[in-house]
Amino acid sequence: MAKFIKYSILFALGIGLVISIGLMLPNNNAIRSVDYSIIAKHKNLQNAKSPKLILTGGSNVLFGFNSKIISDNLHIPVINHSIHAGYGLKYIIEDVIPFAKAGDIIVLSPEYSHFIGTNYLGKEPLLFSLTAKPENLKLISINQIFNVAEFIPKFSFDRMKSFINNLVKGSIAELDYSKDYGEFSINEFGDHYTHWNKKPTELKIYNFNGEVNIDVIRFLEEKNQELKNKGVKLIISYPSLCLSTYSLNEATINNIHKHLLSSSLSVIDTPLDYSFKDSLFYDSSYHLTGAGVIKRSVKLSTQLNAKIND
Repeated sequence: MAKFIKYSILFALGIGLVISIGLMLPNNNAIRSVDYSIIAKHKNLQNAKSPKLILTGGSNVLFGFNSKIISDNLHIPVINHSIHAGYGLKYIIEDVIPFAKAGDIIVLSPEYSHFIGTNYLGKEPLLFSLTAKPENLKLISINQIFNVAEFIPKFSFDRMKSFINNLVKGSIAELDYSKDYGEFSINEFGDHYTHWNKKPTELKIYNFNGEVNIDVIRFLEEKNQELKNKGVKLIISYPSLCLSTYSLNEATINNIHKHLLSSSLSVIDTPLDYSFKDSLFYDSSYHLTGAGVIKRSVKLSTQLNAKIND
């Protein structure tokens, strides 16, 4: 029995060591994912003069705006900070707070799934962001670690496999700046732009029905107070969503809307304001086409103009 326990412990330590090595390996792929755009986005946030407008949330924001339209209409710098909903709402907002200064406005457009279960703590994509920005590990809580723990072994082994494959190939891939979901698929504002002139692909419809997690509302209220203390205004705006997915999840969406309205948060619009026809979406229920991007950008800038000058 003692030998079994000894070898079991050694086996577990060995697996843990292998997983740790996989997590620490550098990315030796010349073509990196859009997760690495966080480096440019942080630089943009650092360099932009205040007062500035920061757009953040998941990929509904990344794929959802032409920030130049908003900047021209409001006459202030606009930075699109968003990348992926799978990072979790907690990580997204805690990553942006250090860059917000007195007089700034943050427009947060969470995906509806952020309000369901523990999605606000993040899923596997959070590991990709930490790979791109290792120093952000300081933002991660024990609860977030537990929430992504199930993804760590596969993530680690996939990284080792990719690292070895790139070593064996021994060639540098040619960078393609027109590629979607790549590090360079964002423009100088931080918007994903390489899809603007492309035709829509097959639309992914989502079913995210579930009970609203009140802890998410409380978390947002806490962060709202933290931002207020810095002289920063937080505004909640609903995500773009295709009507097919809206119809499928209408009861849950209305419940989220009800909880937000009864909170201390500033909500600028309604779910229907940005629920557009399916033909305005590129490749998922949240990602707008170029035409959809213009429509949403003009609409939000009009709403913000009224809100700011109210």
